[in-house]
Amino acid sequence: MNVSLHQVQKIVFKNGLSLLLLPQKESTLCAIHLCLMMGNIFEGENERGLSALLQESILKGTQSKDAITFNQELEMLGASIESSSNYFTGKIAIEGPNSNFQPLLSLFFEVIKSPALISEEIEKEKNFLLGILDSLDDDPLKAAMLRFKKGFYGTHPYGSPTIGEKNSLKTFTDKQVVSWYHRWYVPNNMAIAVVGDFHPEEVKDLFLREVGDVLPLEIPSLSSDGFYPVSLKIIDRKDIRDSWVVLGYRAPSLMDVKERVAFEILSNCLGGGMYSRLFLKIREELGLSYEVGSAYAPFIGPSFLCAYAGFPYSYFERVIALFREEFHHLVKMGDEEFNEAKNYTRGVFLNRFETVYSISSLISFYERVGLGWEFPFQYENIIRSMTREEALTIYRKYLGEGETLGAVVPSHPETIL
Repeated sequence: MNVSLHQVQKIVFKNGLSLLLLPQKESTLCAIHLCLMMGNIFEGENERGLSALLQESILKGTQSKDAITFNQELEMLGASIESSSNYFTGKIAIEGPNSNFQPLLSLFFEVIKSPALISEEIEKEKNFLLGILDSLDDDPLKAAMLRFKKGFYGTHPYGSPTIGEKNSLKTFTDKQVVSWYHRWYVPNNMAIAVVGDFHPEEVKDLFLREVGDVLPLEIPSLSSDGFYPVSLKIIDRKDIRDSWVVLGYRAPSLMDVKERVAFEILSNCLGGGMYSRLFLKIREELGLSYEVGSAYAPFIGPSFLCAYAGFPYSYFERVIALFREEFHHLVKMGDEEFNEAKNYTRGVFLNRFETVYSISSLISFYERVGLGWEFPFQYENIIRSMTREEALTIYRKYLGEGETLGAVVPSHPETIL
């Protein structure tokens, strides 16, 4: 999709709502994406999961339509809608045929202005989330990652699953969910991106009429808490056949732009593809693992870079030693390897400009978190300009800090060696 920076129009209403309009002439699809600040980082210990429960419940009908009627109307328009929350943002996104743009926009306004949030639906979604929490340990890689995050973050909100904790989730009432909605669904907490074939002035007038007079409210702000990794080693035995390990270190945050670019490139070099260091050495050369890779998680505030693998228990200590070795050997990479990883990183990023949905997601997210809607358009240039020397200088600042290990291993390894 051919999209450029100058095509985006930003309108900030008096109540603080940021509206981003990106007309795409002759586009067959349109997308409307709302991004809010909400999630784990804003939840107290007894509120873990409130954001997730609200976001699961908010699409279950409006004050004028029950859940069945709402979804029937959506399907008749050939559209889809989703809502979710993560560690620090929430979203509602709707996508459908551009020929149905006006009715889709009407449904979007209904959802954000007058969701039903009735007790029965909230209770259903609560049980649904509790069921997911019960099943998180069923996937051994997810189980190892949960233990890694708990070992890395401790009691910090990022140490909990994004859908909350059982003890708090069980206690939530519909009154709390409604109160949480009123706390976060305010215009000065909204960045809304609209991408498709439309007339910007008409859409601007529609938003002004529908939400322009909604009053803003004070919303909590994020502050640095001086976090440093707890750096625990958490290894649990489970009824599984193989071992799964996540080993990681402290990394730059989402907001540290240049440092983040360096880590994204280095993460892809470490374990981002079939020609990455971990894949070639641990899987192809030594045959120790059938699944191996790396992940860089740039959050607002404390973040991490980790490596993960699944393998027979007899290789446990060897794989961990190889992980540590490869983390440290990154500082010795050559120009060719670095440039390959840089091109891979750039290609993955550019793929996010291929659909109206992904573009609306990008610009609304970056606008709301504070880097600005322009950031995605500038990001490729930051990748292009990054040199190996710059990236490795940045990497050395974090190298080896906050080492944390999360793992699940067989309950009776001696029976399967």
